[in-house]
Amino acid sequence: MIEIKGGKKEQSIRKWFNDNFASYPEAVSMVDLYGRLGREVTEHTISYGMLNGIMKDIKRELATEPEQERPVLEVADSVVEINQLEFPNFQLLKSGTYIDELLSDHSSGGGLYTGTVNIVVGESGVGKSTVMLDVLANIKKQNPEANILYVSSEMTRNDIYFYKEKTPIIGDIPTLLMMDYIKTGNMDRVIEEVAFNGDYDVVLLDSFQDMVVKFKDILGWKATYAETWLTNVMIDAADKMGIAVLAIQHLTKGGTYVGSTYLKHATTAMLEFRFDSEGARYVEFSKNRRGGSNINKPLYYTLQDGKICYDQARFESTQTSKELESTELERKREAEETFNRVFFGLGTDTSEESSVANEEIELEIVNQIKED
Repeated sequence: MIEIKGGKKEQSIRKWFNDNFASYPEAVSMVDLYGRLGREVTEHTISYGMLNGIMKDIKRELATEPEQERPVLEVADSVVEINQLEFPNFQLLKSGTYIDELLSDHSSGGGLYTGTVNIVVGESGVGKSTVMLDVLANIKKQNPEANILYVSSEMTRNDIYFYKEKTPIIGDIPTLLMMDYIKTGNMDRVIEEVAFNGDYDVVLLDSFQDMVVKFKDILGWKATYAETWLTNVMIDAADKMGIAVLAIQHLTKGGTYVGSTYLKHATTAMLEFRFDSEGARYVEFSKNRRGGSNINKPLYYTLQDGKICYDQARFESTQTSKELESTELERKREAEETFNRVFFGLGTDTSEESSVANEEIELEIVNQIKED
């Protein structure tokens, strides 16, 4: 415990410290401490500089106190037998469209698993929102009991009207407009207590980066803290409540990923929307813990009158070509190994039986060369 002293603001900081920390939090950055203080201490407006100075004083004061015995480290909740764990009631939600084949490979026909966090990245104009809204709407058609939610961080009520005119499918999707709360200063509570409270099976956040900017500009959070906080909210929603989270994230005009490495690596999947060299649109997973066999397999699509059309024939022919190419490469590798073994004596023996076998192999190689 540290002494409660100073003015009202300093006293509130010191009381907050005693309520939350048994020792100085060396592993926590000042930025994160400031963000947490701002959310938990609301009776005063405290600057970053004041907190930084008082925390330095607290650190010095704690250093002069007698060293206290550290509590026993409890790790029982982290080291477990997996068969004894309790998991959310995972659902496999199919959209009935060909993108299901990419979303997972744990069962025939694929589909979107709940209890996952899927980051959707791509350049502006490639169709991220339109395709994801199409997925949501079709999931609802195939699974009428499923609760879905679209969280728009950028559009106003007037914007959503004109967006519906261009993309009619959004008309039947429950939508949360974050712009309605821009003046209230409680956007973080809306995200946590409305969007990710467990009432929905699938939540599409459009977009992650724009919410981070709003937390920064409206709530005064540091960008790093905002990214970490929002990522943790989505992960908790998936892990603890079994929600399937789809979060749209932007790329720069040069196609560079925007966002923290924590978001990129801590989530379930990374679904990338791209233009090819001829301007055609395609989607592929660069990472997917629910569909490892579908990594880096492009699925082309077109936007026709607000509807998504997937090129199934092109997808399947591309995969067939890749399989044939892989088989041909393996055949050539085996032929090269046989050639080296026969003509350079690598791995051969000198027995009469082996000599006869080598003559047969030589004839086989000559015939193969003639065929090639």
